[in-house]
Amino acid sequence: MLIDLVMGLPLDEVAGNPTADDYVAQLQRNSVDAFQITRKHLRASAERRKKGYDIRVKAEHFAVGDWVFYHCPRRYQSKSLKWQKSYIGPYLVVHITEPVNCVLQKSAKSKPFMMHVDKLKKCYGLTPTLWLTVVSTRDQSN
Repeated sequence: MLIDLVMGLPLDEVAGNPTADDYVAQLQRNSVDAFQITRKHLRASAERRKKGYDIRVKAEHFAVGDWVFYHCPRRYQSKSLKWQKSYIGPYLVVHITEPVNCVLQKSAKSKPFMMHVDKLKKCYGLTPTLWLTVVSTRDQSN
């Protein structure tokens, strides 16, 4: 009513109604809770998609010290995709992160990066000199 605007609400009605500050604080708490729940569900969904993708990976095994080509298709204007290079490299496999990731490096001074084995193929041609010291598993067991 109009008198309530001028005089204010009775004390028994004021206690039940939240103030603007209480409303904003509650809204912030609800937003934070909703974002945490969303992050948790997105993380679970991403892990589920990655597991499904990794199951379909072709059985390709690389060892540290192998030279590989990295699939990086680039689209050039006025050229057919058929005649373009899809693989670049060769890159050296520096480290294997099981089950389906490899760390690659172009040269001794370049920055290593991680790549999925689905985007790699073995290099059988001429390769640069090897800068790593590769220890075979037979030498370690003796």
